[in-house]
Amino acid sequence: MIGLALAMVRARPGQALTAFLLAVFAMAAAVSAPVYSTTADRAVVHSQVTAAPISERVVQARRTSPTPQDHDFENLLPQLFNGNGFVSVFSTEYDILLTPRDIKQSHPAPRFVYRDDACAHVRITAGRCYVSETEVILSAGQMETLGLRVGDTVTAAYAKIDPQAGEYYEAGKPSQLTVVGTFEPLNKADTYWSDLDYFNPRSSSRYTTEPVFASRLTLEALEHGPEKQALDVVIDDSAINRESLDAISAQVEAGKSKLEALPGHAVVSTGLPVLLKRIDGDRSLVAQVVPVAAVPLVLLCWFVLFIAVASATQERRRELGLFSLRGLTAPRRWWLAAGESIVPILAGAVVGFFLGHYVVRAAAWFLLSTSADVPISAGFNRWAAVSLLGALLAALLAQRGELAKRTVDLLRNVPSRISRWGAPIFEVVVVVLAAVSVVQLRRGGSGLTGFALVAPSAVVIAVALLAARAVLPIAERIGRRAARQGRIGPMLAAYALSRRPGTQRILALFVVAIGLLVFAATASSAAGDARDHRASVQLGAERVLTVDPLSRAALLAKVRAVDPKGEFAMATTMLPVSEDSVAPMLAVDSRALAATAAWDDASLSAEEAAKLLHPAAERDSIEVDNKDLSLDVTIDSLVDAFRVHWVAVVVPEDGGDVGRVDLGKVTTGRQTYVRNLPMCVNKCRLAALELEQPEGRGFDANVVLHSVSQHGKAIVDEAAFALADTWRVPDTPGPKLLVPTLSAEKDGLRAEISGYKGADTAMRVMPTDVPSPLPVIASRSAGVGDHMTGLDESRQAITVVGEVNTVPRLGYSGGIVDLDYAERMATDGGDAEYPRIFLGPKAPADVVEQLRKQGLIISADTRLGPVRDALDEQGPAVALRFHELAGVLAVILAVGALWLVAGLDRSRRVGELRALRAQGVTRRDAAANGYLALVGTAVVLAPFATLASWLLVREYLPVFSDDAQGFEASYWPSPLPVAVAWGAAAVLLAVAALVAGARLRAAATLKR
Repeated sequence: MIGLALAMVRARPGQALTAFLLAVFAMAAAVSAPVYSTTADRAVVHSQVTAAPISERVVQARRTSPTPQDHDFENLLPQLFNGNGFVSVFSTEYDILLTPRDIKQSHPAPRFVYRDDACAHVRITAGRCYVSETEVILSAGQMETLGLRVGDTVTAAYAKIDPQAGEYYEAGKPSQLTVVGTFEPLNKADTYWSDLDYFNPRSSSRYTTEPVFASRLTLEALEHGPEKQALDVVIDDSAINRESLDAISAQVEAGKSKLEALPGHAVVSTGLPVLLKRIDGDRSLVAQVVPVAAVPLVLLCWFVLFIAVASATQERRRELGLFSLRGLTAPRRWWLAAGESIVPILAGAVVGFFLGHYVVRAAAWFLLSTSADVPISAGFNRWAAVSLLGALLAALLAQRGELAKRTVDLLRNVPSRISRWGAPIFEVVVVVLAAVSVVQLRRGGSGLTGFALVAPSAVVIAVALLAARAVLPIAERIGRRAARQGRIGPMLAAYALSRRPGTQRILALFVVAIGLLVFAATASSAAGDARDHRASVQLGAERVLTVDPLSRAALLAKVRAVDPKGEFAMATTMLPVSEDSVAPMLAVDSRALAATAAWDDASLSAEEAAKLLHPAAERDSIEVDNKDLSLDVTIDSLVDAFRVHWVAVVVPEDGGDVGRVDLGKVTTGRQTYVRNLPMCVNKCRLAALELEQPEGRGFDANVVLHSVSQHGKAIVDEAAFALADTWRVPDTPGPKLLVPTLSAEKDGLRAEISGYKGADTAMRVMPTDVPSPLPVIASRSAGVGDHMTGLDESRQAITVVGEVNTVPRLGYSGGIVDLDYAERMATDGGDAEYPRIFLGPKAPADVVEQLRKQGLIISADTRLGPVRDALDEQGPAVALRFHELAGVLAVILAVGALWLVAGLDRSRRVGELRALRAQGVTRRDAAANGYLALVGTAVVLAPFATLASWLLVREYLPVFSDDAQGFEASYWPSPLPVAVAWGAAAVLLAVAALVAGARLRAAATLKR
């Protein structure tokens, strides 16, 4: 029997080749899903690791040694994180006091630091780096302060800080150190320096802003107290891959546990779990989304295989009838009929298994940012088994209709009738399954899992089947009308469309194939639009510079020094977030908002927003310099006020440290308080006048402010103080804080607090040099209230002057305020939180160098392109590329099905066509086949099937693997990619239909 089956295959090679190729296609399609998933899995791991901030690839341990002789921490290090891909940097330090040549000079108290491989990360500007005990390197500034030259010795001793006086003092035996070189860091923003803040530019009681570097033996040689030890382990991005995830996670957890078990309260932190969680989410999404496209592709392969085998079986009806007539048993007849299809299907499955691997490997090089060879075994799973079993089942079912017929029916040369009930029942089942999958998707809450996995394709298939059934009666009517009008060609084409067996299936197949490609293009376009929008909004500008911490005033002043007109650079900082904050706030230099920020709201332009954020204030800021400041004030009464002083709060305009100048202890009655302002050499802004009690206890006070003078002239006179509306007090959150009540007097401004009864008080008067409440532009969904936490963490009243869809950097949840005004409302002069500089398209090529010359340390330079590219490498984006690939393969399969149907039609109708030609019908009319009409109908119907599926499942298709924060795929994506996909499918099928029609016309030619 096997030999007979093989002989039958050799006798009809065309049919065997068709079954073989379809089996190859089906198996390749099935195998492509797991192979692509494996390849994409590696790609998303690589992309997530590459795009991850360094904090997520670092293990940091911080510890204070119990005793100077304790070396447990560093002795343990060789046992931890010693594999390939781990780069460990150990450091230890303590404070020392250096004695200058001139004893009248201040004694610097630098951090005395040993750090692994420090010499490779500094530039030696004079001398050399240390190589032996007692050798140190200093900065050029330290050398100048100490009055030293390279080769000199310096006296150093372990130092502690006096908590009362705030000064360092010697706490150990002095030793002599040799200065062998001077240094400057190669890059202060290098990840090598970690977060240890070795080069803090702010002045302090150390009288130096740089550390002193030496060898480990040198630090051990000095008599000292406990050391501050640190370990920074950087995991190289090449070490984290799909195969090493579990091992690296286990090694990090084991190392973390051992470090935390050491005495000295070691604190170990790492962002690796966050990265691993994000990677797991990405991998899970790839595993979910890829089968969404693979399932319908395999189903289409089975369907075309069913058509091919069924058509081939019909061609062999007479042969099967002879088998039955000659007494062959039913099992033998089944084997002879099925064997001719099963043999090429099995052979095609083997070839398709390997072909699927190599096709996906080739596609991955074009579709993914990184690719690697996937083992052949990756596709050997349930997908391959199900594909093979489905192909065999489709072949057997395709033959069932003929093999179940009586012998006499098989011997008659009459086409089989189409089942009257089978097709409608099948269509009802498909529609019900589509409805169930959509309901599970929309109500299940678990996304594309379980049966909901087939929802997108099931909707397309259901709509295609229903549309195809509705089209056939229409084609029948068109054929009758053409017959009445005597148009032979259109009549034959319409009747071929409406009456030809299997036409409805072929039409549905075309609609599904085009619909899947258009759906993939729609999903990819909508997701791409969402990624474009998110990248632009969350970055905030085309280019953003991250700056090392500095004061807010310094950030604003230095950026404005580079761009005085606000044409290409904008300083930004986040406002603090407190427990009662409603939404995050971003402070921006609004004068440069239009020139730099990514603004996408059509109802409110960036220029209009800038004007709303920075309206004219009640008055200008009060400027003072470093000369004596005089405050004329009358204190009528004080209750529970002990050691209360007048304090003038001044903020240097050059970005220097804020000054809280003590004007002196107060006494009742009218007094003038005088003090110079040494920090205001380059002008300051008078931020506040306040009564301060050192212990912070509340008190009652009743005072009248008369004038503020400098250089013998009144900066604020009695008349100016009497304008109560031009002065303000802190916003109070309620009973927790009492603020003064302001009222105008004929000789000044009265400020009064009474009946504090133990509550906190803030006796502070500030000029109203900003609009009050502060203007805010917020996103419509942010839920911004009537107050916010100010830059100095005080409560501040706000008013929403404009609403937009998204605000730069904060997206759908936040608001923006003017940085200049927000800074004027603050009195602390503190550091900027997450300081960044937005750069616009007009930024000069050397803008970073210009900013560095202003003293800004640029730690990161982020551009829109890489941010967008990183989103393109997340799991959902990578999985959607497989949808596009599957859509292309579905259209190619549809072309193959059209070619198969045309071939069968040609062999069946050649006699009919020649008879029509003999009766005088033109060759063109005789060969009218309806292929082009079939394709045109499918091209028109497919977008509606896609639209129905898209509207039902759109919000459940994942676009981002992390928190999308309101960003999602839009209902109406960019039309061009969708139109290109639809047009390409239409053209490809139309060309195939034209070629098939031409071949049919050639067969209709009369032969003499």
